[in-house]
Amino acid sequence: MSLFKHQRPAHPAASWAPSELPDARPDFSWESGGSLLVPVRRFDPNEPEEVDRPGMDAALLREEMQTLERFNRRLYGHDLVLRYVERLVDSCKAASLSILDLGTGVADIPRAIAAWARRRRFPVSITAVDGNAEILRLAGESCRDWPEIQLAQYDLRLLPYETASFDLVLCSLALHHFAASDAVAVLQNVQRLAARGYVVNDLRRNWLAICSTEVLMWALCRSPVFRGDAARSCRAAFTVEELRALAQRAGLNHFQIKRHHAVFRMVLEGRA
Repeated sequence: MSLFKHQRPAHPAASWAPSELPDARPDFSWESGGSLLVPVRRFDPNEPEEVDRPGMDAALLREEMQTLERFNRRLYGHDLVLRYVERLVDSCKAASLSILDLGTGVADIPRAIAAWARRRRFPVSITAVDGNAEILRLAGESCRDWPEIQLAQYDLRLLPYETASFDLVLCSLALHHFAASDAVAVLQNVQRLAARGYVVNDLRRNWLAICSTEVLMWALCRSPVFRGDAARSCRAAFTVEELRALAQRAGLNHFQIKRHHAVFRMVLEGRA
């Protein structure tokens, strides 16, 4: 495992002044209004989630990332991504796989993929990218025994890799951290860098998911910071229709969007 740093803003919500953002005003109402089933999107770059704010207490950050990994594992977030990875490998009959994971957090998904690959004796190399240096430091601690994983710090909108540099590009639970125009830039990079395919996995915004998440967090999570960020994430997520419009605006081709985990998740999958 190694860590490469790039002098870009640490996180779009935490490091760009409002005047520098393409969507300078709060993204409360993107292109669709609220309804009985779907509330208006609530995203404000000036009021980001705690995890996106610079100078977050190191102990609280560690607790939040550990809690996210635990929920991702127990609520089948890892299994969801692995299902798509395995399907791509089988359909392409690939002998090995190079993977780019965007918004990797503490690289729990890359570690899950590496463990799956080791069980199959299948060669993988994974580049795990995040914009937050402190989160990547925690990822480095977790990836010491995983030489398949390389860590890199970049702004997801401004990636330096050449076109089709990776067989598979992943982006999990990161898109809702961006304003709509920035999400388009991320999706453009996702397609540009994928030689075989890409998988974008994120939350779905709807009232049932929001209310259920708030209840579950109060019942199962002791961290008030994580509870608050979970609620913000659900309200900042896109709908299936909005994600499709973002993908079309980004110029993505040959993609489909599927709903998963009842009302909670959606996956945009495409082939290069």
